[in-house]
Amino acid sequence: MDTSSTRTRTAKPRAAKTPAPAAEAASRQAAPSEAPHEVAGALSGDVPVDAAAGAPGATGEPQETFGPIEYFFLSDRGSAATRTRRSARLTLRLARDPQFLLAVAIALPVLAVEGTYQLALPWLAVAVPLGYVGIQLALTAWRSAPEWMAPLRLALALAFIVIANAWLDPTGTWPLNALALPVVALAASRGDIPSVGVALVGMAAILVPLAIPNADPGSRQQTLALAMAAGVVAFGCQRIVADLKRSTERVRTANSRERRRARQLAAVESVGSLLAREGPTTQTLDQTMGLLEETFRYRYPSVYVWDGQALQLGAHRNYRFPIQTVTPDKGVIGRIVRSGQPAFLPDARSDPDFLSGDPEVVSEIGIPLVAGGDLLGVLNVETSGEHRLDDDDFSMLQIVGDRLAAALALGRERQKLTERAALLDRLTTFAMVLNASLDSALTDEEIASGAGVVIPADSVVIIHRDEETGAYRINAVVGGDPTVIGNTIEPGEGISGRAIVARKVMVTDRLERAQFPKAVAKAKLPDVLAAMSAPMIIGEKIAGVVTWLRGDLSKPFSDQEQEVAALAASRVGLSLANARLHQQTRDAAITDPLTGIHNRRHFDAALTHQDAVRQRIPAEKRGLRSAILFDLDHFGTVNKRFGHQVGDRVLRLFADTLKARIRNSDLMARYGGEEFAVILEGASRDEAIGIAEQVRVAFAKQSVDTGTGQRLNSTVSAGCSTLDAWEVEGTLLLERADVALAMAKAGGRDQVVAA
Repeated sequence: MDTSSTRTRTAKPRAAKTPAPAAEAASRQAAPSEAPHEVAGALSGDVPVDAAAGAPGATGEPQETFGPIEYFFLSDRGSAATRTRRSARLTLRLARDPQFLLAVAIALPVLAVEGTYQLALPWLAVAVPLGYVGIQLALTAWRSAPEWMAPLRLALALAFIVIANAWLDPTGTWPLNALALPVVALAASRGDIPSVGVALVGMAAILVPLAIPNADPGSRQQTLALAMAAGVVAFGCQRIVADLKRSTERVRTANSRERRRARQLAAVESVGSLLAREGPTTQTLDQTMGLLEETFRYRYPSVYVWDGQALQLGAHRNYRFPIQTVTPDKGVIGRIVRSGQPAFLPDARSDPDFLSGDPEVVSEIGIPLVAGGDLLGVLNVETSGEHRLDDDDFSMLQIVGDRLAAALALGRERQKLTERAALLDRLTTFAMVLNASLDSALTDEEIASGAGVVIPADSVVIIHRDEETGAYRINAVVGGDPTVIGNTIEPGEGISGRAIVARKVMVTDRLERAQFPKAVAKAKLPDVLAAMSAPMIIGEKIAGVVTWLRGDLSKPFSDQEQEVAALAASRVGLSLANARLHQQTRDAAITDPLTGIHNRRHFDAALTHQDAVRQRIPAEKRGLRSAILFDLDHFGTVNKRFGHQVGDRVLRLFADTLKARIRNSDLMARYGGEEFAVILEGASRDEAIGIAEQVRVAFAKQSVDTGTGQRLNSTVSAGCSTLDAWEVEGTLLLERADVALAMAKAGGRDQVVAA
């Protein structure tokens, strides 16, 4: 054998799954004449294995894996199994076929009686009963026999009895007449017209011996008794079978009803699971109504959801004029809300409380959906005249209502948990954003925008307490009227003022304009709002209030939102405290504590930043830049003569004089002990000289108390300088100003000199 052209079968590990023999046997049965011949040809050498298998190895395809080769030779074994199964099915059919069993029961007595007679053709006496049984056997094996075949087989049995009687006793005594009795009984039990006709013919055949003129009286009596017995048996069998049929039909109907109810309850459970998983959303409620329409065949199902004040239509099917809102004082559904009891109206139109959503409605069932003593809603089913509701519908809908109420309660709890988790997740993100921002000005913006993300609202108002005056002012508004920013909110006034006084979250589902604080009475807001305010509590103080407003009154603030509002307000208060502390620390690092103006550290950093900005601007577009250096005259003498406290007063007096005459956009700092520096962006040399002169004159006119009853006047010298457009460095500017200052000192002090 040429091993290069022979397909090899790769052995599989024991852990690997091989194709099931049953599946392979099925594939062999699909093509029983191909695989054995191909394999046999390959093994005998007539057909190369590669050619027979398609030679995948020649094309570079991966080598296929075959099962054991003995599976290819199981077609005969499979055929034998098939024949065995067919024989078993035929045997079972014969054992259950009353016609075949009757044929055997008739043929055996006929053979026995024929054995007692001296017949001319004994082989025929055996062949006829066997042929009769064979015919019945063939008819039993006929799978799709028509309806008329059963009466025909009974007629065949009766004909066989008549032929056997006529052959054994041509005189008419008919010794096998009693064999017609089971045929008559079986025909009568079927009840159809052809079978009843066979029964009547059978009884007539039993009466044939009465037609013999010289018959024995005893034989006549036996014949009459047999005929009467056949009639009684036929009537009794027919009645018993009819009763059995009625009982079977009742059982079948009951089973069908139970199966239908089980299917309905299974469908209710599936929808209940959906409600429990997703909550009473519009989609899930609509699916529930679809179930009642399609599975229960109710034409007008609807469900109302209780919102605390009235029932709101959640979903419905087929109403032409659906009622959207039902209050407890109206309609049959309102009566269900008041009483808490289900209502069944076979004739709904006769009820004075009935409110029709469709003119074709004639009957109604309403089931309150109650869980844990709380009303969740009402399940309402109405039908037209084609299908009036009955007690079975009432009991079934009570079961459905209990299932839906439990599912709704569970769905609401899951919905609350989901809402709480989402709120807490947004709150965590909000807190992280607040903690990451320590700029007090930026924090107000973050609060105004982020608070509305944590708890969705149409408008969010942020109120802060002024540390100096103690007044509560509106600092930020999102989604509302920004013109109210800066207005004062008095404690106890409006919902925000009440939150300040109560020191807890305040909520109202209906805040009218008359209840607005005076400061926002004319704000551009809806006249009626749902409102919630949470105080920012830091220690024992109320640092401010966060207020959420909604224009949609159908969406009041939930318990979960109130819980999160308190947490959000505390986070906001903590963030404000951190921002304030950070700002104080930052100011302390860059501010001179004695004079209240920036120190040398801030001045140097700011000057470097200004240099970098100026460097990026082309020379032809650069503006003017000037500097002033101030130095208090004879300041050391003041300290020595009057003490450092008086010297500090002089420094503060000059700083206040300088701040009053320098723009906020200019860079100003205490540069040294008694030296002060000012950078004037966009100022010329003359403008710098003018400003320095104003400061010098104003300072000279002021005095400080020395504590000895006399006042001290001091003077200051100043040096000014200006950079040309092509110059950048601030250090160069200060060096020139320092030279000018030295010239002013040398020139007699109390003067301004420009370099």
